[in-house]
Amino acid sequence: MNVIDSAWVIARRDFLALVFSRFFIIFLLAPLLLFGFSIFFSMATRAQDRAAAQPVVAMIVDGPTADALAQTRQRLTANTSEQTFPTLRVVAPAENLAAQAQNLLADEKGNYSAVLSGTLERPVLTGPRGSSDFVGRRMQLLVDESRRTAALDQARAAPAAQPLERVVTEQAVGSLHSSRRALAQGAQVLIFMITLMLATLLLSTLVEEKSNKIIEVLAASVPLDAIFLGKLMAMLGISLVGLALWVGMLGIGLTLFFQLVSGLVALPQIDPAVGWPVFVLLLLLYYTANYMLLGALFLGIGAQASNIREIQTISMPVTMLQLMVLLLAFMTVGSAGGLLYWTGLVFPFSSPMSMIAMAAQSPSLWPHLPALAWQALWVFIIIRLSSRMFQKTVLKSSAGGGSIFSFRRKAAAKG
Repeated sequence: MNVIDSAWVIARRDFLALVFSRFFIIFLLAPLLLFGFSIFFSMATRAQDRAAAQPVVAMIVDGPTADALAQTRQRLTANTSEQTFPTLRVVAPAENLAAQAQNLLADEKGNYSAVLSGTLERPVLTGPRGSSDFVGRRMQLLVDESRRTAALDQARAAPAAQPLERVVTEQAVGSLHSSRRALAQGAQVLIFMITLMLATLLLSTLVEEKSNKIIEVLAASVPLDAIFLGKLMAMLGISLVGLALWVGMLGIGLTLFFQLVSGLVALPQIDPAVGWPVFVLLLLLYYTANYMLLGALFLGIGAQASNIREIQTISMPVTMLQLMVLLLAFMTVGSAGGLLYWTGLVFPFSSPMSMIAMAAQSPSLWPHLPALAWQALWVFIIIRLSSRMFQKTVLKSSAGGGSIFSFRRKAAAKG
């Protein structure tokens, strides 16, 4: 058989063996359970995180000053957010205001970030230097707005509220670019996360077959390129099965969610530059290319290991390298050119994520054809190099050293 036929036989064997195993359902459900628990704990701790992150200012002021500041804060946060300004808490004044301010800042239960004393004409903010940068500017705005409002009321020159007339349009360039930028980064993170969960498994694919000598039988029957390509195709098929299941369950969940919130909130309109049908097709193609590229690299790296301990040793560096590739792809989002932009497009391991970002932001379709061909070429190159290195360092090695990691054991034996 030629390479393609041999790879197909190996891919079908590995695919059926893994899909019909007892652990395949657990493998598919594990990311869903992890995702569900992450959302649950994120929602459960979001209110606490917001409350803990929002500074609290103690006000040692008279009643009219406290009321004016509270009304100003309420008016400003009504049109912005509750977290825009610090929480104001009135404290009864003591005889020594300076000592009271120091005691309030040291109070563990009060959790004050600053203390405001004095009047609107002569306000005094007491607090550490770090809080004055964040809290000070906002408290200054509250004091200025309160004084301005009081002056206008006293002069009876406060203008009446004028409703803003709005003309609703389909889309604006600014919001369109912002939504497409978010879509581009979301697609990159999606490709990265799924590849991280599934392609990393290829590191340990050949370890078991090397330990029970099956790899020698396969290497004697079919070309090594077919072994690597077949195992890569099998894992890609398994990942697509898992992806189809996850997308189906996510689609059902989002459909139910949108039906519940459609009358409560306005969902943002996000439209990729190439259109949704082409974008979904390119997303699938670039995920496949990204999986094949990283999978071929991981398969070649894992083929040099002799046991699971060596796989665990190289798992962390491999994950860190993936994060660096993701950061490089992030540099291409919203960029019009430059060295990092073209590096992200041309570098084979960041090219799929960079090109899906281009699909979200640019309507041009012709760059995707040479990009996919370029990525396919590198898949072929990596498979060829991995198989040749495996043949030279593993199949032709002695019994005492089954990989390039074996120099440690040889050195220890000599010592």
